[in-house]
Amino acid sequence: MTSLCTATELRVVSGDAALIAYLRALRGQGVVESVFQRTLNLLTPGERLVALAVRGGDDAPLTLVTDADAWAERGISAGQAVEFAPGVITVRTADAPLRVHTEGADEWHPILPSLTALGPGDLAAAAAALDRLVRAHGSRGGMLGPTPTASSMEAAVTRALADGRDALVRAITSADDAGMRRGVLALLGLGPGLTPAGDDFLTALALLSSLHGSRLGPFGRALQDVLLEHPGRTTRLSVTTLDEALAGRARASLLDVLRALARPSGWSDTRAAESIRTPVRHVLAIGHTSGTDILSGLVTGLRLEKELRGSL
Repeated sequence: MTSLCTATELRVVSGDAALIAYLRALRGQGVVESVFQRTLNLLTPGERLVALAVRGGDDAPLTLVTDADAWAERGISAGQAVEFAPGVITVRTADAPLRVHTEGADEWHPILPSLTALGPGDLAAAAAALDRLVRAHGSRGGMLGPTPTASSMEAAVTRALADGRDALVRAITSADDAGMRRGVLALLGLGPGLTPAGDDFLTALALLSSLHGSRLGPFGRALQDVLLEHPGRTTRLSVTTLDEALAGRARASLLDVLRALARPSGWSDTRAAESIRTPVRHVLAIGHTSGTDILSGLVTGLRLEKELRGSL
């Protein structure tokens, strides 16, 4: 019979190359930040938030994809100690240690497309194709508006999201720096969940602002300023995700959508939609409405890019 004290051994299949390099020299005690079925969030000794994903999960910044099937049934809870040592992460569960081995993992590097070659017509076609797919297959309750059976609270939140989005768009198109900050503040932390809908929307705009050829640089700087000035406005996970997006780092499925959209000029709307259908489906599967809210931000960002280029 196997002892209850026998450690569980897991392996990292692939992971963020920058994170793997960071972990090679890391020693000390961290803590479990939060536990979900498909993701285990840990704080390192320096309080850096990192994620362990289950088998088949998306490669993403500060994430290791493991060969685990699930996390929720492993006796892990927030606040439990985590030991970091070169090549292994040990979670001190209630039953037995759980060791995650990082050596030998495939290293993932985010590859960003460029927006330089896309003209206003290309951007309009990309936004239209993406918008149709999101509206047809996305989840309501966030940036797409309330669900048919929405409570008064949900309806109020979705109205506030729409108002914040519209205010931010007006500020970006008019190059109003103060207005951009107000628009960011109106959305930051707005909505339920670990990554609220307003944050997911801002993540897409932040990622676009980091791309070569983007005209959204002033927005990116305004967002960065707000994050520095209001560190407690939203969740730790959202702040980390937004910071990574501003640096041009985002989960693989979202980058797949961007690369598919940044294809050569002259594509028909039908061809553009077909090129993004599979990566869009993967992003829409993120969270309850997170994937929909991220892609809604991407639609808005592409339309802003078109308008800003048209004004030059």
